[in-house]
Amino acid sequence: MGLGNESQAVAQDYILVHEGTAAPREPLMARNDFSGGSVAFLPSAATRMDQVTRQRKIRPILFRPRRKLPPKKQPRVLLLQGPVGPFFKRLQRFLERQGYDAWRVSFNAGDRLYMGKGKRIHFNGSKADWAAWLTSLLATSEIDHLILFGAERPIHTVARTAAEAHGINVISLEEGYIRPGFITVENGGNNWLSPVAGQLPPPDFNDDDEASRQKLTFKSFRIMCVYGAAYYSIRTLLTGLSQRELFHRPVQPMREMFAWSRNLFRRAAHSLANFATVEKLLEHYDRRYFIVPLQVTSDTQMGRAALGWSNVRLIKEALASFARTAPVTHRLVFKIHPLERGHSRDHELIRTTANNLGIADRVDVIDAGSLGLLTRHAAGMITINSTSGLSAIYHGIPLLVVGHALYGNDALATCARGKPDFDAFWRCKHVADATLRQRYLAWIRRMCLKPGDFYARDGIKTACAGVLEVIRAHQTEKSEALADLEAIRIAC
Repeated sequence: MGLGNESQAVAQDYILVHEGTAAPREPLMARNDFSGGSVAFLPSAATRMDQVTRQRKIRPILFRPRRKLPPKKQPRVLLLQGPVGPFFKRLQRFLERQGYDAWRVSFNAGDRLYMGKGKRIHFNGSKADWAAWLTSLLATSEIDHLILFGAERPIHTVARTAAEAHGINVISLEEGYIRPGFITVENGGNNWLSPVAGQLPPPDFNDDDEASRQKLTFKSFRIMCVYGAAYYSIRTLLTGLSQRELFHRPVQPMREMFAWSRNLFRRAAHSLANFATVEKLLEHYDRRYFIVPLQVTSDTQMGRAALGWSNVRLIKEALASFARTAPVTHRLVFKIHPLERGHSRDHELIRTTANNLGIADRVDVIDAGSLGLLTRHAAGMITINSTSGLSAIYHGIPLLVVGHALYGNDALATCARGKPDFDAFWRCKHVADATLRQRYLAWIRRMCLKPGDFYARDGIKTACAGVLEVIRAHQTEKSEALADLEAIRIAC
């Protein structure tokens, strides 16, 4: 819903809408029972009040951002955008049952598709309104924790900055750095923005947590695709133009339908060729091929953290160097991400470029197969900043990371910081010793990961418990810090 001149001239209003039976109209500010309601940000709300009150089963209360949400009696949590599907809806319910006052903000029709009837805030403003509106809300609403998925989505970048300014804890969720079986739950940010990015475990760290090493498996890829198709279709078709500025991943419906149809076709059509290629590499080229896992083009990791690199640039420059200086006994293997299989033309680019360089017989392209298995038998890995780099660390092979990454430490990998020397890497033998690698991965599990899954039904409950654990840990740390300050004050 766009913002007109009238709404820009007055304070931005939003409406608290209570679900329930219809009631006779009363003076607008007469009711203050905020429980179980939902909040909708509307440009020039006063001019639309008559329309709202005529809707069935709602009672509106108009108030401005400078006014607070209902006084809180419990710790208050605000959820922004989550992963596609019902995870945030179930997390909100879970937190409510655990004694938290949990509210959720929606930004488009796709978000509302997976929202329950709990405490909702519908933000219908534009990108330009978001920072001021959120800042006002945070300043007046006694928020204790802000939970979001994808720390670098544009709306979440703004939210993290605003929350930090108000001293509000931000819990950033992401797909598990190590998966399946884990989700990423961190205070602050994820990936290169993680509090532990580029660091090594402290000397006194001991991997004595047996639970963190337990491997869980949740079959969720198919249901994730179903959730994603529904989310992006509804979001694109039913969201207003001004709100589209807030999309973290623009989608064109017809192009998406074609791309996913092509994805399914290629998965079936390439299956035998993929199997044959993997079998050839494992049987005849053990430790004599380099693996290059390509990433999802629209992923936020391919933004600032990529330092100007893209899949296309990586393909062209890696192939040119491989043709020029790599041992003639070795092969270069590109693995296309399963979610990119139908969207990109990287397969054609790799084949054409390799043919032009005269190395087509030493280059392979696959779009399925176990990356872990391929990594175990590879001579090395090249990545922009994919979490696949953790697999290279686990298996003890040389790793060249082009951009900024969670594991970007010179003790673990060859960190190019945007200026990779591919020619030197083909003969690189730099690998951290096994003890450091094992301790590092155990430390990452301890600091960043929780068991669970965002999409599989049996994994969602486990994941919700993991998020709650991080919330409570932060509350404990904060209470202890305040107690220490009070003790110092008394002592002085």
